[in-house]
Amino acid sequence: METPEERSDGPAMVIVALLIAFTSVIGAIVAWRGSIAADAAGDADTAGLRATINLNETRALSSVTAYGDYGAYTQYYRERQLTQTLEEDLAELPEDAEDEIEVLVEELSRTTDNATAAQGTFPNQYLNRDGTYALDRQLGQLFADSARLRDLDPAANFAEADRFRVKSEQFLIAFSILAVALVAFTLIEVVGQRAKYLLLIAGSLLLVAGTVGAVLVEMGRLS
Repeated sequence: METPEERSDGPAMVIVALLIAFTSVIGAIVAWRGSIAADAAGDADTAGLRATINLNETRALSSVTAYGDYGAYTQYYRERQLTQTLEEDLAELPEDAEDEIEVLVEELSRTTDNATAAQGTFPNQYLNRDGTYALDRQLGQLFADSARLRDLDPAANFAEADRFRVKSEQFLIAFSILAVALVAFTLIEVVGQRAKYLLLIAGSLLLVAGTVGAVLVEMGRLS
């Protein structure tokens, strides 16, 4: 015959078995979510490295393009200044200085042609009203054009990676709590009557703590 103690342990063991099964399922879900967060952190790190490469490449290419255009502008500016100087010298010559006038006119024609040709070798939209060249504006425009096509923000990607990494660590903590709860429930079957209730209470508290913690992590309340 079964003793009263054995009869009372029957339903309790069923509850313990259900708690073990429930804890195992919750633990598996928490481990799965932690793995996903870790994978997301790795993907964000990779994206951050790619964005760093894109950023450095864009800066280099933008600088090469902009300073190349600025060099062409400098050539145009030099020819334009020579043209203005020649025009001023030509205006100061007396009418009887025919030989000098002929030389200056010939030189003026050459510098004018050179200035006209040089003006088409750089983007004129970056010329300021005072005739200077807006190098910084061109660099900014080239960078903005590239940013529309490529990821140039490594800081945002690395920040996202850190966020997912913290989330993965928090899931790991919740999983560890659930693992301890599972151990407590498992030990109930091999300990004395008084210890059974202590382990049941401890395991239940740990189960609640681990589950609530995992839910809060999933909702982003602990980030």
